[in-house]
Amino acid sequence: MPDSFNEQDWLSLAPELTIGGDVKVEDIALSNFELKTIAETFWAEGYMQFPRIFQESSIKPVREAMQTLHDQAIPPVYIYVYDQPWQLFARLSCLLHYFLGNNFAVLPNLWAWHLAKEGDSGWSMHRDCDAQTVFDVNGDKLLMSLSLWLPLTDATENNGCMSVRLRNGEAARALPVKAGSLLGWAQDLYHWGGAYTDQAENPRLSLSLEFQNTAFHPLAEPLLTFSQLPSFSERHALIAEQFGKYRHIESGIGKGA
Repeated sequence: MPDSFNEQDWLSLAPELTIGGDVKVEDIALSNFELKTIAETFWAEGYMQFPRIFQESSIKPVREAMQTLHDQAIPPVYIYVYDQPWQLFARLSCLLHYFLGNNFAVLPNLWAWHLAKEGDSGWSMHRDCDAQTVFDVNGDKLLMSLSLWLPLTDATENNGCMSVRLRNGEAARALPVKAGSLLGWAQDLYHWGGAYTDQAENPRLSLSLEFQNTAFHPLAEPLLTFSQLPSFSERHALIAEQFGKYRHIESGIGKGA
């Protein structure tokens, strides 16, 4: 683990990225029609899908930095040392407000994946929260928490795309998506990542971050906000915590991957 790296060491690895930069970003505008259409599927089946919501120019620097981390045998979750992964998700405030209310928070739960060789795989079937996260209040839906997953490369059934178990039945659905698309799901929805096969045409690089409606008791602490991103030292500590948190499900932890 690169625990001894200082801020300049990280910046030298990825000169196009920043640490401690401006947190003000341009929100991705979504119309009420788009949001309502997505919501219909989300409430019925438990997940949402936006095709190519991010431009290539915004995800390319993050993808290239993750490749550098991979070449240096640094776990991909360390991409969160930099501002740009946080900023990508921060651009989704319109979406997050719509599903989680005006006062949403960022949960201190994050991860990143780099699947590039046969035998690599995403996480096995699981839920991000074992409690109920969707409630019916006088005929309206209320969401407690939401996970978002951002592919930085095309994710296919051959390189380990996500799959979900639909809320309205036992059927499973694979979700191949293009780079820059967005997947999201209620945190009590079962989902899993596939395996990288010899038929894969490209690595599968992706990011995830979790969010909650602050009307509910904190699911994890400390709750974070996009208005003030964690400092460099706080990011280091936060990333370190993820290894213990996900050791039970992330096969690469403890194997140098």
